[in-house]
Amino acid sequence: MLHLSNMETHTEDNELYHVISLGSAPYVKEQYAKRFRYNSFFITDNIRAAVRTGRADYTPVSSRKIPELFEKQLLPVDVALIQTSMPSESGHVSLGISVDVTKSAVENARLVIAEINPEMPVTHGDSLIPTSSIDYMVENHAPLQEWVPPRTTPQIERVARNIATLIEDGSTLQMGVGNVPNAVPKYLLGLENLGIHSEVITDSVLDLIDSGVVTNSKKTHHKGETVAAFCIGSKRLYKTIDNNPKFKFYPSDYILDPDVIAKNPRMVSINSALEIDLTGQVAADSLGHYLYSGIGGAVDLHRGALRSEGGKVIVAMPSTSRDEKKSRIVSHLSPGAGVAITRADIEYVITEYGIAYLHGATLRERVLAMIEIAHPKFRKGLLEKAKEYGYCYQDQIYNDPPEIMLYPLDCQEYYTLKNGPTVRVRPILTSDEDKLRTFFYTLSDQSRYSRYFSAIRALPHEKAQKEANIDFSRDMGIAAFLGPISTEKIIGTGHFYILYDNQTAEISLLVHDDYRNRGLARYFLTYLTKRAVERGITRFITELIMGNRAGIFLLKDFAQSGLAKNATVERADEVTILTWEVPEFPSHMEQKAIRYSFE
Repeated sequence: MLHLSNMETHTEDNELYHVISLGSAPYVKEQYAKRFRYNSFFITDNIRAAVRTGRADYTPVSSRKIPELFEKQLLPVDVALIQTSMPSESGHVSLGISVDVTKSAVENARLVIAEINPEMPVTHGDSLIPTSSIDYMVENHAPLQEWVPPRTTPQIERVARNIATLIEDGSTLQMGVGNVPNAVPKYLLGLENLGIHSEVITDSVLDLIDSGVVTNSKKTHHKGETVAAFCIGSKRLYKTIDNNPKFKFYPSDYILDPDVIAKNPRMVSINSALEIDLTGQVAADSLGHYLYSGIGGAVDLHRGALRSEGGKVIVAMPSTSRDEKKSRIVSHLSPGAGVAITRADIEYVITEYGIAYLHGATLRERVLAMIEIAHPKFRKGLLEKAKEYGYCYQDQIYNDPPEIMLYPLDCQEYYTLKNGPTVRVRPILTSDEDKLRTFFYTLSDQSRYSRYFSAIRALPHEKAQKEANIDFSRDMGIAAFLGPISTEKIIGTGHFYILYDNQTAEISLLVHDDYRNRGLARYFLTYLTKRAVERGITRFITELIMGNRAGIFLLKDFAQSGLAKNATVERADEVTILTWEVPEFPSHMEQKAIRYSFE
């Protein structure tokens, strides 16, 4: 083997191909520039400076396509330097933790040099190569390179918890390497029968397997098996996969084939991004002209999940740079940025501030949804840019959120109506405007009259946006959403507005005709009362159209249950005015239907 001290006499004008480089990388040092030209398919921190200064190359290509480059001699391989397990009695060695593109390199190289290592596990799947295909073997008993996940932060944890709310029992997951994917598993511990089909697996997968969450039993392809192209992690991971038939490793062109990925229903792809613009264009390998990482398997896994029955594609990231000086949701991608995922293929975008579902949404709807999950200090500027570009209404309202209540995620609850179904109750967002309008047009004339005190038949933008834009520092607007986020519809709304005395709140409720008398209005009233009392409100008022017996009955029932006192009913013209008091929020008013909240 050649050592760096002998390079001056033994090497000249060599090109090195590498997928992921861990540890030291002396071959990219400037002093060896005439001897080695480094070409990476994925940029890691140890070679980033060399690529940026032009001393090393970067080939932007999907991991799935690298074997094809070797086979077609578009990237000819003269010598394949590989690491394998010790030879077996049958005359084979295992590629162990890295089958990915290594097998193709062996099959297409003119010369194969293998470092055989007793520490390399023997893996199942398609990892074996005959010793006859190896020209030279060098034995070296050395520990494998271990990988420690990056440190997490409260911001990352919040992103991970948002992701977890979208994962269903029986889903098959792809989780890449990074701080966000590695923070997700601990929030999945309440789920059942998850599966794994991923380019890479890490120690976090073991935690899910050990807890019984990952069984792979609902997969229809590679059922009962965790499959990947390679793995990186600790000695625990390497020991677990050693000669374990429940783990299968295959080349990248198989694992990342979208048709293969799509064979499993409910396939979920979770990928990270560096920047996403307001329309949903994703930059994943560069920050403008600054090349940062690589394509890897993200795009193919994304495409495969899109084809999967019930599949979901998720792009997740913190809303800002680490120093919080730059927004990662931008009005337009930085000049020179590469688009990894187009706006036509995007579905879920997640930050610590929530979830935006963009598939099938107009540019206007996307802009509002993306602004809502951006960091609050950048939202106003993003909306101004959106107006400049003509992406949204020029009169679009913006309420600057106060620091103490940016968006009350802790107010999200689940409630099961009498005789079902279960609905999600959360504060109304600006991006809910069109859902509110759809809700309005499905109401009966009588319901609209009761809510608006007139025979109103239209709810145009200028009116609808006032109901969708809530100043949460003072008021509250909530809605009950039926169905998954991708197809959710509103079946009821509730509002309170704090009046001039800062001690009284006016409450209004509206439930769709098809879902009345099933407890939702009572739930809304309890919910809103609790939130108002938390802000020091002691008195409540609501106005009803004369003859609205249901509203009067609701208040009487509310008072009889001990949740209100000093209730009064007054009549003026055609309006019934109801008032009541809640001196303090009693403990028995706590909602028992909370399934998930962000504390």
